[in-house]
Amino acid sequence: MPPALVPVEMPSWAWERAEVRQALRARNVGAVFRYVQQYAGASQARIATAVGMQQARVNEIINGRREVARLDVYERIADGLCMPDDARHLLGPAAGTRETERRRCL
Repeated sequence: MPPALVPVEMPSWAWERAEVRQALRARNVGAVFRYVQQYAGASQARIATAVGMQQARVNEIINGRREVARLDVYERIADGLCMPDDARHLLGPAAGTRETERRRCL
């Protein structure tokens, strides 16, 4: 499987770290993506594939040149990163995912 298609698996303990939770509360997606890189070892290309964005867009978000503002994008990010329900609540989208996403994350 090409590296960009390998699912992003953030360790469950990483979602509990204070700095990750603060980034989620602040809806700072750039920081969340940086923590995913740090704790999951995911490249920008892997993050982009997981959340349905172009790698260039992920780069712009990480570097603070673009922000996420739409709820549907937050939901896509939460689904793509397989966020646990408590992390989703901090970010904003309701708990739970579409059934196909839930199965992919198990």
